[in-house]
Amino acid sequence: MRGDGRVSFKKMLGVILIVVVALFGLMLTTSYAWYSYESASTKFDVVTANDDIDIVFQKGEFINTESAIPLKVSDIDRYSDKYDFNIKIKKYVEDNEMVAKVSLVDIVMDEELKKVDEVLGDSPFRIELFYQGGLVGSSISGKDIVDTVYEFGDVVLSSSIDNQFELRVYLVDNDGKQDYLMDKKFQGKINVNVISRVSTNVVTFENPDISVSKITIDGIESKSLPTSNLYDMTAVCEKGSNVTWNTMTKSLIYGKDSFVGDSCSLSFVKSTKKVYLREATVGSYVQYVGNNGCSGKACSGENANYVDDNQMGYCGNEDFHYFKSGFRIAYIKDNTAYLVSAGAPECGNLQSIEDIAIKYCNTNYTYQGVCDSNSVWSLRSSDISNINSDLINIGGYYWYSNSSDVSFWNPSNRTFLTNNDSGDYGVRPVIRLDADVYIVGGAGTYQDPYIIQK
Repeated sequence: MRGDGRVSFKKMLGVILIVVVALFGLMLTTSYAWYSYESASTKFDVVTANDDIDIVFQKGEFINTESAIPLKVSDIDRYSDKYDFNIKIKKYVEDNEMVAKVSLVDIVMDEELKKVDEVLGDSPFRIELFYQGGLVGSSISGKDIVDTVYEFGDVVLSSSIDNQFELRVYLVDNDGKQDYLMDKKFQGKINVNVISRVSTNVVTFENPDISVSKITIDGIESKSLPTSNLYDMTAVCEKGSNVTWNTMTKSLIYGKDSFVGDSCSLSFVKSTKKVYLREATVGSYVQYVGNNGCSGKACSGENANYVDDNQMGYCGNEDFHYFKSGFRIAYIKDNTAYLVSAGAPECGNLQSIEDIAIKYCNTNYTYQGVCDSNSVWSLRSSDISNINSDLINIGGYYWYSNSSDVSFWNPSNRTFLTNNDSGDYGVRPVIRLDADVYIVGGAGTYQDPYIIQK
């Protein structure tokens, strides 16, 4: 009997070993592209393995909330529901680009949150995603959500830092009755997928999904991808991978049915297609120069009392400096882009704000080619309701007006205060551009703003 037991036990061990080996083999054959690169014929979808990154959610990846009290614009930064998370690339590889797509999935929301408010002109319900303090994407209407999914956009991750993200969920106060919006349900899950991992230089390194064997820019060989201007790209890949170039973000992304371990030759030529500024990302920087009476570098958005990039200028109180200079896309509306100064190019009193703002008109770019109150003005409450919160808290004091009074932004407590005296605060010109303004160069960053023409 004991002999039979030993034989049975050995048989059982053999069966277990066979099952384990089979499962391990199955796991390898169904692995994502990152791990199956050695197989030259393996295809991969647009999503690679998330094992390439570590994601740490401060409050978890699930959102399960009810809409609270609508927030004044000045309170969004402090009181909106925030869901912070960090992404770290596990292994740094030189000359490597990794692109992640961030989205909300499995969304369940009350239909009331999708309704358009007559005062705001859109839904008061807002979702915003920030990466390293800059806006990635935002939904200002529940109608943006398709099949329970909202995609914020693609982000090129940095290998050298913890990539910091902040997702905000809130209701905007329209200065009216919005009690019907309170206690409405919103649920979803933050989803992050690596969608591209590509060699960006003509070099050989460990385990790329796709390598670049040759790069030419306007017929001249290069060791790296173009970082400025607008280019069209043609990719010739040995195994037929579908590799595309995102003109706006200047990143490579491989598409569905690409091949692991492929090698591609990339040819870039100056784009002949017009990319209109109204198609660009809100918050992008734009090289714009006023010419209607402004003076010197202020015309290009350099702040009042500017010294250098460590002392960006101020108005009203030298202890509160502006964060940035220049002009940024404030919002897109009615098929046109609206710019706003990133800081304040001039200081002024309450009586002078509109006279100062109109000096930053430039009829080469403004709406209908004119300088009037419909094309250039000092920041208004109607602008505040359309722009994202990172364009509100800019570090220093500035004026803003509404239909009943004029207020100023107090950076010490990050709120708007009503003021009727002659304080010397910053003036932030808002410029409505013509729909035909298009991009001819730049990357939309502070260091490399978009260059525009009409």
